Amino acid sequence: MRIAYLILLLSMSGSARAQLVDSIRLFVQEPPRMVVKLDMRGSFVSNSNVRFLGAKVGLQHARRFQYGVGYSFLFTPVEQEITVEGVPTSARLRVGYITPYVDYAFYQRGHWEVRLPVQLGIGSGSVVYKGADGRNERHARSTLIFYEPAMTVQYRFLKYFAVGGGWGFRLALHTGDDLGETLTAPIYILGFKVFFEDMWRDSQHE
Repeated sequence: MRIAYLILLLSMSGSARAQLVDSIRLFVQEPPRMVVKLDMRGSFVSNSNVRFLGAKVGLQHARRFQYGVGYSFLFTPVEQEITVEGVPTSARLRVGYITPYVDYAFYQRGHWEVRLPVQLGIGSGSVVYKGADGRNERHARSTLIFYEPAMTVQYRFLKYFAVGGGWGFRLALHTGDDLGETLTAPIYILGFKVFFEDMWRDSQHE
């Protein structure tokens, strides 16, 4: 819980931070419910438009405050050319990282909802290529640290469905080899949500 507070507070400042703490203290008094979700984020690696795919599991209080952990990885192939023993060789970038996260809904009115999802990422990236024997060989490797704040807007319709979108930014820090790509970039989010929990609860009352 303390880590969840810290991640979200990093994205806030001033009086908004104090108001945020008071609101969260109120929400966490409500019983938590488990949340499991898939996460697809569009972004850029150097000049390539890519997708990062992830899965998250966490707890949610009062449908306003979530926290948990997940795993994300680079889903879109990103190719580059490297030189191995003086020979130009095609290589591929791989990125995967664990993602502690928090998600706070600061606005809910009618069919509309605005949220502040913030996640940290700790993982690794590597550049691999096919060796002469057909096996994957590693050309470069680096530990990666990410900070990814965002804002999303969601519209709910037909009671059990919602569409949404958002934007944010990914700040990437390297601690090892040069991977030959720029990972710091804007983030955009497009999604469709089904409220299975509400469906289940309403079916039990019929």
